[in-house]
Amino acid sequence: MTNEAPPGTNAVATSASRVKTNVMWLAAKTAVSVGLIVVVFWKLNLAAVWEKSRQLSVALILAVILIFAVQTCVAAWRWWVILRHHHLGIRLLTTVRISLIGAFFNQLLPSSIGGDVARAWYVYRLGCSKSASVITVLSDRIYGMLLLAFLAIIFFPILVFFRVRIEALVVVGVVTSGATVALFAAFWLDRLPRWLQRWPVILHLGSLSEATRAITSDKRAIVPVLGLSLLVHAFTILATLVLLAAVAPQHNLLLCAALVPVITLMSTMPVSIAGWGVRESVMIYGLALAGIPKEAALIVSVLIGLSLAAVGLIGGVTWLLQNSLDKPHRAPV
Repeated sequence: MTNEAPPGTNAVATSASRVKTNVMWLAAKTAVSVGLIVVVFWKLNLAAVWEKSRQLSVALILAVILIFAVQTCVAAWRWWVILRHHHLGIRLLTTVRISLIGAFFNQLLPSSIGGDVARAWYVYRLGCSKSASVITVLSDRIYGMLLLAFLAIIFFPILVFFRVRIEALVVVGVVTSGATVALFAAFWLDRLPRWLQRWPVILHLGSLSEATRAITSDKRAIVPVLGLSLLVHAFTILATLVLLAAVAPQHNLLLCAALVPVITLMSTMPVSIAGWGVRESVMIYGLALAGIPKEAALIVSVLIGLSLAAVGLIGGVTWLLQNSLDKPHRAPV
């Protein structure tokens, strides 16, 4: 008598295991966000935070939200260039719409990669292959992060010029160098020894590396991809400086601008919910190197997070409208 499992048992067990892992990972990220936020607020003078926040006008906050909305459109444009490189006939406006939906999943749902999954899913629904859908999204992410690390390197001499503390320079150097090496390595995973490429994960990553590297030889793609990536990060710097000019106008804004890329780079660690907690901690520590009070840095960080959430809310409305259009209309009885 054999002890064979009923058909589908393994699939159910695997699915249950994945759900359990996702729940545990979500709980861990929630704990990180809540814990860091509690620590940040515990150490600050909340009365001073409130007093400084009153200096901000509604028009200023709306301007920052507009900056991040335009940034999302520019990032969508970069992704559209990559889609065009892969000969995927998706319109620019469609790419913007999908990117806004991705912003909703990133900012307002408990996930740090949900936006990328949503983007890949919608591209797949438009008739593209699964591999091409995923590769275009990941290539877009790689180029964005690579240019962010590049800006951190370019601005490093400014930190030295203004005599930032040596231990901070070491941290910035290690983080920037490590990120740059990892991102450049992502371009060459297909050149790993053949015995390593037997693993399915390595094989898929090799395909991603080959496709991402191929963009560099396409002049119609690589120039706009790099240029638009720089513009995306310029919007982050602009939004940060606009807020700092309101809450800490007497400080060195050039030094602050030089710190923003490495602060953003460190804030992208996917260990919290939509970056909350990590962004505030890194922003307070990073801007303190330019003499920005902790209370002012917290206000800037929170307003950046809320502005991104506002853009995500626009994406949520777009998502709802998209779902209503996708529903089949019932024929009249």
